[in-house]
Amino acid sequence: MTKQEFLKRCKIENLNIGDEYMIVLDGITDEPFVLGCVYDQGEWKIYKTGERDGHYIIKAYTNENEAFDFFYELVLSKHNRRNN
Repeated sequence: MTKQEFLKRCKIENLNIGDEYMIVLDGITDEPFVLGCVYDQGEWKIYKTGERDGHYIIKAYTNENEAFDFFYELVLSKHNRRNN
């Protein structure tokens, strides 16, 4: 799925990953507790930050659809853990 499809799907499905993490799609940040998917240096990078450790790349894709498919599953997993 594309970034726009991801955003639409999150809204329709009311995905909630809680207060612990926030989703960032516009740049890589080292803010604590972020899940992100951004286009950076020719790749779509899925990343995560901890409380103080900065960011680390979980996976990188050249294809936007593959990146957001993976990112959606990651967000859905956090949503399900929080809400079940």
